[in-house]
Amino acid sequence: MTPPDQTGTLQAFWSDALKSLQEKQKSLSPKYFYDQRGSLLFDRICELDEYYPTRTELKIMEDHCASISDLLGPDCYLIEFGSGSSTKTRVLLDHLKSMAAYAPLDISENHLLETADALRTAYPQLEVLPTCADFTKPFDV
Repeated sequence: MTPPDQTGTLQAFWSDALKSLQEKQKSLSPKYFYDQRGSLLFDRICELDEYYPTRTELKIMEDHCASISDLLGPDCYLIEFGSGSSTKTRVLLDHLKSMAAYAPLDISENHLLETADALRTAYPQLEVLPTCADFTKPFDV
């Protein structure tokens, strides 16, 4: 595991790790696992039979994407926090007739940029505006 640059400085990582080691219950924020390798591993975990949240969310999106797209309306600007591979969002993108832009936001920069490139290929008419940030804290766009 390498602390990703986009989550803050290396100093912040070591500060978080040291603080945790001083606590009775040790922990480390999972944000530090989301480098390129960690993001790909999470994508694979989401495909496991034992990991149901992604399938459940995908089913909800499939069942309600028409209603959601109606509520969003034309020329919407869709922002997705923790977009990952944007798998669930693709279901919605398939139903939206016109959009101003899609802004996926994620902590894993390389994974985010690869996903944004894939989305631009799959949806050439869509402006894709990726932002790499730790959305648990204030950030600039």
